[in-house]
Amino acid sequence: MSDSPPPARRTALFLDDDADVLAAAELVLTRNGFDLIQAQTPDAARDHLAARQVDILLLDLNFRRGDTSGEAGLAFLKESLAARPHLPVVIVTGHSGMAIAIEAMRLGAQDFVVKPWNNDRFLASIHTALAAQPRAPAPPKDLNLDRSERDLIKTALDRHQFNISQAAKDLGLTRAALYRRMEKHGL
Repeated sequence: MSDSPPPARRTALFLDDDADVLAAAELVLTRNGFDLIQAQTPDAARDHLAARQVDILLLDLNFRRGDTSGEAGLAFLKESLAARPHLPVVIVTGHSGMAIAIEAMRLGAQDFVVKPWNNDRFLASIHTALAAQPRAPAPPKDLNLDRSERDLIKTALDRHQFNISQAAKDLGLTRAALYRRMEKHGL
């Protein structure tokens, strides 16, 4: 008997409008060390991402029956990675086709799985995405501290639709400190 603690469970958020797909994913993932958060709409997924720490995002590209363009999923992917650039994403799609899945990878997804999936392939994609080195942030173009701080504040405010509390949290500041810095930079 080993004295080492069991491995920590990881948390996956799966955005898919099909309840059967989510149920199948839950069976596979919970048996393999994951807690699964299910979301059937982009709004529900946004709420979950704002409320808790997620280790990986599993993302369908179409959220309405009959929609096969993948546009809604690509938009959610861009939005999610803009807010959390290091969040691993695996696309799980059945209708969008390879071109859209490749576009999703170009935008920052680590991998894609075609529905119906093979459980081993599904898990391997998730583990590979989790093990991948996070993308390093681009070095700042402007090394002036005041201008860089102003740009970071503007980015955080835009990312959170000017929600001061969320922007402050993202920047590691209190609301009061963020207000002072916004005033300093004329924002």
